[in-house]
Formats: sequence, C-alpha cells, structure tokens
Amino acid sequence: MQPSDPIDREDFLARFMAAQPSMRSYIQALVGHEADVDDVMQEVSLTLWREFARYDPSRPFIGWAFGVVRNHVARWRETRRTSRRRFSPEAEAALAIAYEELEDDLHERRAALGDCLERLGSQAREIIDLRYQRGLSLGDIAEMRGSSVNAINKTLGKIRRLLSDCAGQAGVAS
Repeated sequence: MQPSDPIDREDFLARFMAAQPSMRSYIQALVGHEADVDDVMQEVSLTLWREFARYDPSRPFIGWAFGVVRNHVARWRETRRTSRRRFSPEAEAALAIAYEELEDDLHERRAALGDCLERLGSQAREIIDLRYQRGLSLGDIAEMRGSSVNAINKTLGKIRRLLSDCAGQAGVAS
C-alpha cells in the first residue's frame, strides 16, 4: 500500500480484528491496570486507523501494530511520572516477539473455536453469548431463562466441555 492509496476499510478491519486480542494482551502486560489498558488501546486503535495508509502489507500487521503499541505505552508512561516500567526495555522487546510468534497459533485457535461455536445449538450459543459476550452473571441468565443458577452453571460446564472436545478434534489444544 502506498501512502497515497485510499484506505481499504475492509482490509484494515480484518487485520485489526485479528490482531486486537494480542495487542490488548500485550498492552495489559506492559501497563497493568485495566482502565489504563482501555485508554492505551483506544489511542493505539486510532493511530493504526490514521496511519494505515503507511502500513506495508508485505510485512506482518501485528509487528507494525506492536510498534505503535510500544510508542503509545512510552508516551503513556511519560504522562504518568509515577508509572514505573513493569519490564526492562529488553524484556518488553522479547514480549513483543513472543506475542507475534503466538499470533498465528491464536488465529488458528480462534478460527477452530468459531467453527465449534457454529456447531452448537441456538440455545447453547445464546447462553455463551449472554455469559461471555454480554458479560451477564449466572443469576441474570438464570432469571432471563426461567432457570436456576445451578442449572445454568451445569449447562455452561457442558457447553465448555463440548467446545473443548470439538477444538481438540480440530487439532487445537485447549
């Protein structure tokens, strides 16, 4: 992609969405506090969007994104004089390399899990969505479904085992 090329929104979104969990995890390792992680992630996301025309698609997106993360974390630290490094610069660089290497494996795992989720029945997918996407408590889910907390807990346990077995059959360790 040349700097003068228009931004391909679909290309950006596909690359960004694939890299987002690893970027967030990397920021969490460097920053620590969840509210700060959210702030840094938001700034990183905006920068990646604004600078996407400068991204070289012949290189891994995640490596480029981690460079942006490191720059934002450094700026974040400067604004908070009380914030100390959690790791040495060398350890931070090693973390970035480790996260980049894991990204391919994580992408395969997410894809396999997505396939396994599709195989679940609609009620099981709904319970998974309520619990893990919407973040509802077991009590809230039980109330919505007219069931007991214990029954929802057991159902979630069965669903997790099904997903783990499915992912295992797909060759992905859980």
